[in-house]
Amino acid sequence: MSILDKITATTATGNKNSTVIGENCVIEGDVTFEKTIEVHGKIIGTLKIAENCTSASLVIKKTGVVEGDVYGSDVVIEGEVVGNVSGKKEIKIVNSAFISGNVYYDILDVQGGATINGNLIRNKGKEPQKLENKSSAPVGSIDKKETNEKLL
Repeated sequence: MSILDKITATTATGNKNSTVIGENCVIEGDVTFEKTIEVHGKIIGTLKIAENCTSASLVIKKTGVVEGDVYGSDVVIEGEVVGNVSGKKEIKIVNSAFISGNVYYDILDVQGGATINGNLIRNKGKEPQKLENKSSAPVGSIDKKETNEKLL
């Protein structure tokens, strides 16, 4: 079976600006896209929109699995993502979706039954930022006297 059997240049609707990753395809490594990409197979690595691209759709179908972070403009998740999900415009998470990671969004549409094991963080039009520990004190510098007073 050739690579052309696994990755097709058209979808079932005939959109020539789309890429389909077939169910029998596993890609190890980062994938960058500019138009529309449908993932029916498995990607182990980061899946992201091209830097200069302002609008591109990403659809992870029910059989699709991404083990890595996902960055897109318009994102639809029906399958599984083990990593963070970030959308510049809208993220739609359907009832069959499973996400194990944070979701960074501007507009979010989540259907009942979807599983999200992570935080939902609104971007408000900004590029997503990684979560940081907001504790101002370093781990080893807790004042024991202050801690004991709080406990009493």
